[in-house]
Amino acid sequence: MKNRETLFRIAVLALSAMMLAGCGKSEFGVIDNTPKKMVISAENADKGDMFMSGGLEVEEGETVTVTSELTKGEVRVELFAQPEEQSIEEVAVPEGDPILTANLKPGESASAEMTAGSYMIRATCLEKASGTVQIEVKPGS
Repeated sequence: MKNRETLFRIAVLALSAMMLAGCGKSEFGVIDNTPKKMVISAENADKGDMFMSGGLEVEEGETVTVTSELTKGEVRVELFAQPEEQSIEEVAVPEGDPILTANLKPGESASAEMTAGSYMIRATCLEKASGTVQIEVKPGS
């Protein structure tokens, strides 16, 4: 009888461990950020996950290209002009409407020639997503 109880407890513990492992982690954020390139990573990112990041620098005549390398889901990427005056102690808040908005599913891309300046990026997970999205500043055509 004790062996049966022990086996039952072991089975319950093993099943619980498998269920917890199956949940997996959920991550959504920036993994590479330079003045000319930003890479967003989504790992089982949930719908509604969102973040903002600054630091994208565009020179006159350059183009911003947003490319989805997602394996599933949909992510919205918005570029906002970064406020001129900004304190290191305060979180920057974008002013006005986004200058570029792209809702990207696997394999999709968008691009636009931008005015010279500094830009903030807001990324929002529209559907549970995995993969990456690259934002690059390239010479204009």
